[in-house]
Amino acid sequence: MSTFVQQEINNRNRWVYFTRGRWIAHALYWAWVLFFGTLGRLEQPITPSVIFVNFFLANLHIAVFFYLYCLYLIPYFFKRNKNTQFWLLLLLIFFLLPVSDTFFNLTYLNNYMPADERLPTDFWPAYLNTTYLYLGNFMLFSMMLFFMEKNEENNLVVELEQEKKAIELVKLDLLKTNISPDFMMRSLSQLKRAATVPEPYTPESIITFSELLRYRLYRGKQQQTPLSEEIEALKTFINFINYDQLHNNLKADLQITGDPAGKDVAALALINVLEPFCKVIPDEAADLKLSIQILTATLLLTIRYDKTAGEALVADLKQYGQDYIDLYGSTVLFNFENCDDATCKIEMTLPLLLNDGH
Repeated sequence: MSTFVQQEINNRNRWVYFTRGRWIAHALYWAWVLFFGTLGRLEQPITPSVIFVNFFLANLHIAVFFYLYCLYLIPYFFKRNKNTQFWLLLLLIFFLLPVSDTFFNLTYLNNYMPADERLPTDFWPAYLNTTYLYLGNFMLFSMMLFFMEKNEENNLVVELEQEKKAIELVKLDLLKTNISPDFMMRSLSQLKRAATVPEPYTPESIITFSELLRYRLYRGKQQQTPLSEEIEALKTFINFINYDQLHNNLKADLQITGDPAGKDVAALALINVLEPFCKVIPDEAADLKLSIQILTATLLLTIRYDKTAGEALVADLKQYGQDYIDLYGSTVLFNFENCDDATCKIEMTLPLLLNDGH
């Protein structure tokens, strides 16, 4: 783990009891000690010097104990699973610090305390009384820290969910906008060839490719797109492939059953699955048959390629399927198979959402 990451974890663990407004709980605790544990029992006139002695000096040692506990022992030992050192240091501080506190009270503070509030002059009774006060306040303080930890745990769960959603959105954007360089080079070569040797389809080919890129740029910023638009973009893509099928050795055909109206699908899902077939020109003429069946809540896509998929195509298709499964979970089903008859078959199920007619 890098030093920076470890430092961030240490800072978060160390200051967890003071962030997100939790310092207010500390302020309320000491206000309670001041008003009910100090001012409420004093019969003498309240002056700054009286508050200084009876509140600040009287609680100095126990405050040191509390904040050694929450700022040092917990983050640096307990949360790093150094349990033996944690308990040894906690017990050592718990029993030794009252010794210093008792001596301080007997030699200094008792002189300023009302007669009925003074500690016993003998050390051991005074020490046991101080230790008892430490134990009671420590239990109260620990309960306060426990609820702070639970609050931080809940906040952390919310943060992780938000970060997970943000990461998924970034992955989705990358997945949608990541145009293969091989596909771009092959498409541009097709356009260049069409422009050099004019063909009847040349103007349509250029317009079709520009429409495809425009659709990618526009819909790539959105999570869902109307299924009717996605299918039209897919038809545009297929037309672009078929315009130069003699040079590309690839012919695509699309069959659709069902009504796409009023349904949304993951943006560019159909466009992206077709792109891997267009990255490399097959050695021989190949047919690519796509079949789309539109149901109420799902879309069934079947692709049959009359060639055995090579390693690069297999890797691209499997990565495509895994990406969409990672993004949309169990609602996406993807299956790829190189068949015994030297063909390959892809079956995919995508979830559909009802839209408001946009």
